[in-house]
Amino acid sequence: MMGGCGGDSSAGGDGSIDMGASSGGAAVAINELFAHGSSAADPDWAELKNLGSATLDLSGYSVRDKKTSNLTKLPSGTTIAAGGYLVILCSDEADGGVPDGLYVPFGLSGDKGDEFHLLDAAGVELDSAAFADDVPSDKSWGRLPDGTGSFIRLTPSRGASNL
Repeated sequence: MMGGCGGDSSAGGDGSIDMGASSGGAAVAINELFAHGSSAADPDWAELKNLGSATLDLSGYSVRDKKTSNLTKLPSGTTIAAGGYLVILCSDEADGGVPDGLYVPFGLSGDKGDEFHLLDAAGVELDSAAFADDVPSDKSWGRLPDGTGSFIRLTPSRGASNL
């Protein structure tokens, strides 16, 4: 079962909502992945970044890892503020194991490598990222520059700009 959106997402100050598309393509990107969560209280996670200038509504969008059977819809009302971040906690615990926040019922495999895919409400893939088993347990796999660059090993910066 999936939890609701946590404090990492919010409505824009002007109340405008972007439904996910921009003139240059998708206004949202996979920004960072962390596959070495240590417990249900500190699970694996994926971070999305809103690249647009309006709040982005991700209601009905889906995410998955390497397994297509793990395709999971984001709940209605899931938004990311303009320029903001959305952290999705990834936990394969039977009950979700996550006390609060947005979560999906699959973990990311740091030991074997994995993938993360973002699909729009029509099922069109907007972004994906793959990492190998060589990302150290104290590092994440993220874009530099933030939101637009190539993926590299980073110091985890959950819910904040990549450094």
